[in-house]
This record gives sequence, structure tokens and C-alpha cells, in this order.
Amino acid sequence: MEAITVVCDVCRRPAAKTVRISVDSKNHLKDLCDAHLAELLKGARAPRRGRPRGSSPAKRGSAKASTSRAKSAKRSTRKTTARKSGARKTGARKRTASASS
Repeated sequence: MEAITVVCDVCRRPAAKTVRISVDSKNHLKDLCDAHLAELLKGARAPRRGRPRGSSPAKRGSAKASTSRAKSAKRSTRKTTARKSGARKTGARKRTASASS
């Protein structure tokens, strides 16, 4: 039986970890040795939960934001009337050759 050894994608030494990198909505996997992993993590930061600051369209407590929320709440609670199954659609219909004679 053969042993499979994962090697660093940069220097071909035995890999310590496989990392996932997301760039432009595409995911990439890279096998890295300890030295290249440390180089990659140098200066890196941990992601924060939630939305980034400043990504909200309106600030909290503003009058405009509260009125737009109230309007959208009204829109979402309205009921729509369904068309009866036997009702005809309005509009012109094409006549077939057999129906016109």
C-alpha cells in the first residue's frame, strides 16, 4: 500500500494545513507548510460577526428610517385578492380559422 503525502503548494515540503481562501465569491484551497502558513497569517485579522459598520442605508433613530420601516411593514401585511379559477382573463383573443366560419 502506498502512503499519500500532502505537500506545500509553494515549496513542496510536507504540508501542515490546508487553507480555504475566498476571493471574488470563489473558494480556493491551498496546502501550506508551517513557514508559508505563518507568512499567510502574518497581519491577518479574524472576521467579525454581522454587517460591517456603515453598511446600513440609514442611521438609527432618524425619522426617515423609522417611516420607511413603517411603510414596508404595511406593505408586507396587505392581503392580495386571488382570481377565481373560473374567471376569464380580459383582453383580445385570437380567433382560429374553424371558429370564424
